Amino acid sequence: MPAPTVGQPLPRADEAYAAPEKWAEWILADRGHGEEWARVFNVHPSDAERIWQAIASAVLDAPVSAVRHVALGVTCEVCVELTVNERTAPVRSAWHYVDTEEAPRLVTAFPTP
Repeated sequence: MPAPTVGQPLPRADEAYAAPEKWAEWILADRGHGEEWARVFNVHPSDAERIWQAIASAVLDAPVSAVRHVALGVTCEVCVELTVNERTAPVRSAWHYVDTEEAPRLVTAFPTP
């Protein structure tokens, strides 16, 4: 599999996954990006699956905007435009690959209006 490359789609995006605890403890949590999601899209932690489906669908064709090599693999940034609850805004997402044979794991995602 090719390594993630700026300007190209996220490799293996169709196999991307997100840990449930990431949603509950960070992405939609008050101590994480929950306030941003609530303000921009009027969503709550119970909307995690719907938001995940929107992100997973959007990253299939979106280009990688940054690649960083880290101690345990590679992280990538992908910016997409999402529509949730009839509101549209840009969302920045970060993805991690342990190695090039693994599917990308969502690290975080947040609206950037």
